Amino acid sequence: MKQLLAIVLSLTLFGCAKLPVGGGIPTTKRVTFSFTMQTAINQNFVYIIPLRPSALSNPPDQGPVPVVAPPWGNGFVSGNVNYFVKWDFTQPPQSQCEIFQFADANLINYFAIGVPISFSQSPDGKTLTFQLDLAQIAPDATTAESYQSVQVNFLTMDHVPQGSTGSKTWDALGDSRLPSQINTWVTIPLRTSGTYTNSSTGFIEPTGDCADPALDIADWLIQVAAQ
Repeated sequence: MKQLLAIVLSLTLFGCAKLPVGGGIPTTKRVTFSFTMQTAINQNFVYIIPLRPSALSNPPDQGPVPVVAPPWGNGFVSGNVNYFVKWDFTQPPQSQCEIFQFADANLINYFAIGVPISFSQSPDGKTLTFQLDLAQIAPDATTAESYQSVQVNFLTMDHVPQGSTGSKTWDALGDSRLPSQINTWVTIPLRTSGTYTNSSTGFIEPTGDCADPALDIADWLIQVAAQ
């Protein structure tokens, strides 16, 4: 975890893809997300972070969880989720990491709403990091200021299946080998600055629960920083 924290701090200071803070984005509170695979990421694979910001400190209902079997729906996430950030290495470098918003309660339709404040891949290729301002995942600055928490998951998969047949190789928070742990997510407080990691949450994400090491999540970190 210390190595991941050092990588995140380095990328926050020297990120390879930094975007201007302007462009109409109000400054509310910054949140940094980072996750590390067992081996270097595969640029043909899919890496998604679903988000559900809330005005409640501890939402009582389900957060974002992975879709792991047909019928696939959108092929990657279910539960309660409003936004997601996706890495797409087929895009130009300045837009490889993009923010999307769901347009319907069934989570079938979604549209791009921008790119993070900054995003980077670590020199060893294992860690993906991005930073958001909460105003980027809110309809307005007032709503962003009302957020008390955000529910988060980290999803990896070899492809996004559609329809009612097929399978995929995947990982998410929790031990993906155990049905009782598949629907796992974290709720991150937003009212105060803090750092939340796999170790500080009791190692809810184990290593070795995904057959492909480029999809096997080895560590994760979320930092909340008040402006």
